[in-house]
Amino acid sequence: MYTLGIETSCDETSCSVLKDGDTILSNVISSSLFRHKQFGGIVPEIASRHCLEQIETVFRESLELAKIKPEDIDLIAVTEGPGLIGSLLVGISFAKAVAYRLKIPIIGVNHLEAHLAANFIGSKVPEKYVGLLVSGGHSILSYHEKEKIKILGSTVDDAVGEAYDKAAKLLGLSYPGGPVMDKLAGEGNPQVFRFTKPKQENPFAFSFSGIKTAVLYEVQKQQKKNGNSLLESFVRDMAASFQSSVVSWMVEKTLHAAEVMKVKHAAVGGGVSANSWLRKSLVEEGARRGVRVQFPERILSLDNAAMIARRGWELFKKGKKSGWNLTGLPNLKMGIK
Repeated sequence: MYTLGIETSCDETSCSVLKDGDTILSNVISSSLFRHKQFGGIVPEIASRHCLEQIETVFRESLELAKIKPEDIDLIAVTEGPGLIGSLLVGISFAKAVAYRLKIPIIGVNHLEAHLAANFIGSKVPEKYVGLLVSGGHSILSYHEKEKIKILGSTVDDAVGEAYDKAAKLLGLSYPGGPVMDKLAGEGNPQVFRFTKPKQENPFAFSFSGIKTAVLYEVQKQQKKNGNSLLESFVRDMAASFQSSVVSWMVEKTLHAAEVMKVKHAAVGGGVSANSWLRKSLVEEGARRGVRVQFPERILSLDNAAMIARRGWELFKKGKKSGWNLTGLPNLKMGIK
């Protein structure tokens, strides 16, 4: 069975061909990130225009790499949300047109659920597990058991990826901030700055706005001391200290959730799951506590169509599919559909 995945939730345009739910034959990604860097964030109009310009090219390249013809496709899985409405509609409209032309089923996929499903391409899905989804717009802990999803906690303010971007901006670093901070953190001392762990009533909820403000105050102190400039050593140490703190909070909450829910498996997804410190820390601490922690390949941590194809294939095998009234849902929540 060949599943075509289509992902256009934000600034990436991606198409992938997945065979029998477990073999990636192609996973083509065209990013418009270079167009947004000068603005320090994603510009929705630019993102959707890029999707519109690239979708057909990416589709044809994905089929060529997979060495199949359009008529060989059995199912189309497309992101229905969450995301930018303009970008979502490009992918959905294209998916509908192809599905109508080929007379094949189409299924809308929750982008958040797909990030976790990326872990199970080529591997068995655990009967139950805890999911950690961390990205630029989301920080969510969830419990999964036999296709039922329960949200344990989410961010009460900034998502972790957003906090990385804001902290990086304060330090004079480029956008997106996550990869830059991750690299610099390896060159700094994580013990130089200490940050207070946020306290929420829900032990599985996240909060990252406080650490962002703490970084701001430290930056202002340094600028006052050094004539409105920041020493390179300060930037490296701040990156390391920031990352050490936020990663430790994510690790602790994830493994606490696994303990409370009595599971021995955790799956991580989203753009921030590409972070080297998070991967190392969570896997090692999980092993110490008897929890197997699974991360997708780095290319599958970022927005891509292979994860959409996988999640769509999973849902289709359970008898689900979408109608022609499928549309973009910018605020779609995990576990709703």
